[in-house]
Amino acid sequence: MDQGFEGLLAQITGVMKLSEEDAHRISTELYRGGVKSLTDGAALFDINARLAGSDTTWDRLFVSAVRDYVLLHSDPRNWVTEDEADWLIEQIDRQGICPIASEIDLLLQIMRYAEGVPDRLGYFTLKVACDRISQLGKATAEDVERVRRALIVPAGEGAGWVTGAEAELLVRTNDKIGFAANDPSWNDLFARAIANHLMARAHPEPKSETSILSRDHWIGDMRPEPGTFLEDVRAGFSEGGWFAPISQNEDRAEAARRAAHAAARREADISTEDEASWFLKCVGEEKSVSLAERALIDFLKLEAPGFTQGLAVAS
Repeated sequence: MDQGFEGLLAQITGVMKLSEEDAHRISTELYRGGVKSLTDGAALFDINARLAGSDTTWDRLFVSAVRDYVLLHSDPRNWVTEDEADWLIEQIDRQGICPIASEIDLLLQIMRYAEGVPDRLGYFTLKVACDRISQLGKATAEDVERVRRALIVPAGEGAGWVTGAEAELLVRTNDKIGFAANDPSWNDLFARAIANHLMARAHPEPKSETSILSRDHWIGDMRPEPGTFLEDVRAGFSEGGWFAPISQNEDRAEAARRAAHAAARREADISTEDEASWFLKCVGEEKSVSLAERALIDFLKLEAPGFTQGLAVAS
């Protein structure tokens, strides 16, 4: 670590809030001298553990300095190597300690601007975003947005839709905070993301529907109007190989398709309790249904009439 950078770090450490003049000077020196090594970067993480959240100016400086180091310091530029992914995970993964918001924001920015990122870094980003919500005991609007942004970037190669591992993370998180005073955006995100996973899992050939099953379509910034998500596919629940990937048994899959078709025809007469019976079958009859889970049930009833009845038979 060169003396100039070491002196700069000492100055940062000595304050708990940066004045506008301090911020401008530190920003200039950071970009002039730059983060030149993993040791420099680790020192910034140590300081961030003390200053994070106390000063929004510092949060921005930290994110931009480490992001630029990871993406620009070596060739090929804008690619995150396996070693860099290991280093980032090592700096951020503090077992039993609530993940720091600015560090999640750093990961999200790296994921956004990088041309290539190891799959496990994408999954880790979602995991720490969910861990933060779990450890805080509720979902704020800001933290829900972090989870949404983490989900937009696939955690597995070619996974255009929400994967089983990602869905499991969301379910485990909701199990911990489902009855807390969560921001309503958590219920909406949970419903859309889990429904996306279920639909892709039940589809006989999900890769043939890359657009309608895409993450952007379900949880992106521009979403279809309610009731129009699956206009092109929901009529086919009673056809083809729907539900076969779940049932792993053609007779049961056929029964599931018949159940979906019959339920869709009488959808207006199906009560919310009937819809909920599918979910309770999956999680256990003794479990109360949270607001997020209720939102999932309502979402599927609106967007995919008959689908939950097919799932109940296929599962």
